[in-house]
Amino acid sequence: MSKYLILIGLILLPTVVSARWIKDIVTINNDAVGSVAFSHYQHLDALGKNCVLCHNRIFQINPKKNRPVSMAEMEQGKSCGACHNGETAFSVKENCESCHE
Repeated sequence: MSKYLILIGLILLPTVVSARWIKDIVTINNDAVGSVAFSHYQHLDALGKNCVLCHNRIFQINPKKNRPVSMAEMEQGKSCGACHNGETAFSVKENCESCHE
């Protein structure tokens, strides 16, 4: 029995602790509309610590590989707009101050 508990613990351990080594606040600079302070921890808590929901499906882990996306593209479901659509999370079409400084 204890062998199975150890095995299960070893399997689950990376899932439980893997995301806490990342930098929490990432600043996304946008001169036109103001920068965005993105919180990894807030999103991880909301998404059940499921990194693959976003990486590398919507966002590349290496930020240099992510191209700039316009608000119009986000309103069409690109980038943040994939979840911030008014159904899954608040819409990118409203409350600009929620994200932009």
